[in-house]
Amino acid sequence: MSIRLQIAPFVVILQAMLSAPDPTRQRAPAVTPMAFVKAIVQAYVKYGQDPAQVLALAQITPDALSRAEARISAAQMEHLSGAAMQELDDEGLGWFSRRLPWGSYGMLARASISAPNLGMALKRWCRHHGLIADDITLSLTVNGQSATLTILEQRDLQALREFCLVSVLRNFHGLACWLIDSRIGLSGARFSFAAPAHQDVYQVLFSAPALFGAAQTAIDFDARYLDATAAQGRGRTAAHAATRPAADRAAIPARPPAGAAGTSGAGTPA
Repeated sequence: MSIRLQIAPFVVILQAMLSAPDPTRQRAPAVTPMAFVKAIVQAYVKYGQDPAQVLALAQITPDALSRAEARISAAQMEHLSGAAMQELDDEGLGWFSRRLPWGSYGMLARASISAPNLGMALKRWCRHHGLIADDITLSLTVNGQSATLTILEQRDLQALREFCLVSVLRNFHGLACWLIDSRIGLSGARFSFAAPAHQDVYQVLFSAPALFGAAQTAIDFDARYLDATAAQGRGRTAAHAATRPAADRAAIPARPPAGAAGTSGAGTPA
């Protein structure tokens, strides 16, 4: 059985968040660590606002919040982070030195979707991300058959560091999968911080071997995906299907980023 774990759902939209809950999803295992919930609470502290309403919306009690070992479900995390992003008007949830107003990541996706292939789209997304949040620098590189997305921290992210880095990696990976309508398997994930107490969830998050205490935070995947044609907004074509690597053509749900609906190879400017 596959387990779905949500971090920061940049792809969530308000209508989905407020729709009737899916009983199947509500029964899913609670594996999202409370540490991520506390990171969102820290964003409220940063902005001088009260998180009580969004915690109640996600059915997270004060007792659960106080227990470091507690876990919540993907559905709860979607409700919490989606509502927090809108209430705080910050899709970065306090990670960066300036807010990313609601719709920021959708804007990045719209700016990338016209790219001729996934590589160009992702390199464009990385460059544009630096325009709205220069606290981190994202770079996409290719070495042989492996492509790597690396995050370079430009300032101390402090208590929100883990949540920020994990969420940005997940956002990048989710966008890449959505753009080509294909589940892109990761071959590795590396993190520049020490292994957290909840390190077991990283296998669920990335479905790849996780290395902690690395020089930089990064994820690796098959570079052949970079030549795939972006399917979203263009319709499905035989050419698109033919360019997707045979290693994994499993379709994933098409879920556009919030507020919206993306280098050739990583060496080509977007």
